[in-house]
Amino acid sequence: MKYILLLIALASTLCFNLRSTKQSYDAYVMAVQWANGYCTAQKCGGKDSKVIKNTMTIHGLWPSLKSGKRLNVCTSGVKIKEDSSALFNDMRTYWPSFAKANTEFWGHEYNKHGYCMVEEKGWKGYEQYFRYTLDLHIKTYKNLFLKAFPGYSGKNNVKYEQLKEAIRRIIPNATINMKCTSGYITELYFYLEKDMSPCPTCKFSNACKSGTLVFK
Repeated sequence: MKYILLLIALASTLCFNLRSTKQSYDAYVMAVQWANGYCTAQKCGGKDSKVIKNTMTIHGLWPSLKSGKRLNVCTSGVKIKEDSSALFNDMRTYWPSFAKANTEFWGHEYNKHGYCMVEEKGWKGYEQYFRYTLDLHIKTYKNLFLKAFPGYSGKNNVKYEQLKEAIRRIIPNATINMKCTSGYITELYFYLEKDMSPCPTCKFSNACKSGTLVFK
């Protein structure tokens, strides 16, 4: 009996410690990738994914802090089990890896970022984090460059302020940062409030001030 009570006490302590590690945050970063620029700047294409052109894809949805500080890594060791469901069909289309196996990429995003969101919202697991992020992306970001720069073709140099102005015609008051690789625009970061509206008070440093926007 004493042994059973000891096990219960240890289990309760462990559960308390797990709950006490929960991280609070006050913002999100939605990171989206532009394969046209990425694949022009460097070799891309994961071993089991097709990278579609002229469409934004997802890097990740990251719980964050308005101060610009990063959260600690959320958890580790969760393995993503890919299947033929509608969820993973969308994942392969809108969340492909440019460099590694899809499940390795998705596992990294979930363990480093997504688990914090799942923990706060009381979701059951990674499927809800992935579906939430996919729905947000498909609704808002998937065709963003095509809408912001209609009629563009080839390679066009775009200054940072020009890019912000064009995107804010589609997403009013968007708070944006962009990443360039070898002079090509490869990624955008959208800083968001917890209700997914633009976060005007979020702090960040600009990765690049201008870059070449590639359409193919």
